Amino acid sequence: MIKLFDIENGVIVPTEHCHTLKELKRIMELYPDQYLKIYQFLFYMTCYDPDLNPFFNVKESDREELVMHQLEAEFTTEDEGIPEALELCNTLYTTATLRAYKGIKMAMDHIGEYLETAKITTGRDGNFMSIIAAAEKFQKIRESFKGAEKDLIEEQKSRVRGGGGLAYDQ
Repeated sequence: MIKLFDIENGVIVPTEHCHTLKELKRIMELYPDQYLKIYQFLFYMTCYDPDLNPFFNVKESDREELVMHQLEAEFTTEDEGIPEALELCNTLYTTATLRAYKGIKMAMDHIGEYLETAKITTGRDGNFMSIIAAAEKFQKIRESFKGAEKDLIEEQKSRVRGGGGLAYDQ
């Protein structure tokens, strides 16, 4: 896993990449008093390591609002330089495994919302059979999701010689 940010003493801090990559360096320059809070936002929005990111399981559509609220952010996600920095972080963190994981997770979210909110109707134009079919297929989709999630978590872990783990801030 690439490291755009480190965690030191429980605080997200910039790595050397934040000093060299144009969009991340620009955040420091534009927001000298709050760039660390913006980096926290970027980290929580784009890090897919469940051991490091408490927002890992939050639906993509809900994550931004929740992160901004929890950080008590005094900036908006549309402030100068922030959308570009977020896009860069997403680009650098995204792998084929992450794309597959996000796609399957989104499909599961949609099926779950449908099953949770659909009012069952019967008859020729009813949705009863669609609900039954979705429920039956859910287990297969869930198994695919669990496999993609396992692959993603494995991919996100830094490894050292001998297969041991490496702490994020080392």
